[in-house]
Amino acid sequence: MVDATVLRSHAGGYLVYDSDQDAVFQCAARGRLKKERISIVTGDRVELDELDPEKGTAVICARLERHSMLSRPPLANVDQVVIVQAIHQPEWNSLLCDRYLVHFQLEIASATPVLCFNKCDLASESEILSLRSIYEPLGYLVIMVSATAGVGLAELAAVLRGKVSVLTGQSGVGKSSLLNYLEPSLHLRVGVMENESGVGRHTTTYSELYSLHIAGPDGTHIPGWVADTPGFNILELNHQQPHDVVFQFPEILELAHDCKFTNCLHLVESDCNVIANLESIPERRYQSYCAIVIEAQEVQKSRKDVSQKVESTVKRVGGDGKGKQVPILNSKYRAESRRLTRQQLRTADLPDDDSDLDSAESAEEFTETGDDLGDD
Repeated sequence: MVDATVLRSHAGGYLVYDSDQDAVFQCAARGRLKKERISIVTGDRVELDELDPEKGTAVICARLERHSMLSRPPLANVDQVVIVQAIHQPEWNSLLCDRYLVHFQLEIASATPVLCFNKCDLASESEILSLRSIYEPLGYLVIMVSATAGVGLAELAAVLRGKVSVLTGQSGVGKSSLLNYLEPSLHLRVGVMENESGVGRHTTTYSELYSLHIAGPDGTHIPGWVADTPGFNILELNHQQPHDVVFQFPEILELAHDCKFTNCLHLVESDCNVIANLESIPERRYQSYCAIVIEAQEVQKSRKDVSQKVESTVKRVGGDGKGKQVPILNSKYRAESRRLTRQQLRTADLPDDDSDLDSAESAEEFTETGDDLGDD
């Protein structure tokens, strides 16, 4: 068995890198893994068997334990996330940037995301200082780079050295351009920005790990693995419980401890310490917090509404607040209702025609009269 790393997962199989042979193999997974529903994604450590160096093929027979997992984009064993944002072209969006931060902080709680602002050559010094003043005091590492001007690339390379990282962000921010600068041999496809709309086109359509041979301070090359991922929209980001959003905003969480109510959402509540100290929070950050909380409330409500839909094969039994939904059995397998049985028995005891009814009434009158005569 040989330990290896999945570089790319696609419909036709897997590209897997074997470090011992310094070779890439085209692999298929054993049918047993599919039957056991063991998924294999980019970044997974796997065991290989039936290696054929001449044909460059092998078979994946096992998946090793993961130490981290991103659901979107699907990547395994990631050490850090580098969120790439463009200052201009496309224009920087504070809400989208904060959504990315919240999403990846929830995905990998053990590693704080790195913020990489690309195209800094198009920004003024005041814009750069403004961005730094928002995120650096909160403990985020902020890197200003330009793939075209070659600015800040050494700092970015130092962050990527010796780690498995993922570059993520919306389309058009320059993720592939940065990787081409760090490793010119990659020749990744780079799109052209549509200046009229300010929106980037999808040039990366799948996630793949690339090896970067980055020179260290002493001149030695320390490899680093970086995943270039497709851009994705806000609908694919994580939606958490409304009360948990505050834990992803450290500046708001610090003030939230002194609120009057423990379940305060810091939106409109009375005696809210966050609202009372809004001047200490960057305005854009608080606006992002409110938008994400409100969105989380809407998602929670929609999920609750969907979960309350009753199917035609379900009925509600019980009362006094203890009712529950139970499946309705097919009449073929369902026992008769005891109430219905009693009703049928009572119906069977009644007279069939009017003559029987008259005789029954006469008998009843005779019984009552007899009872009266007996008493006298």
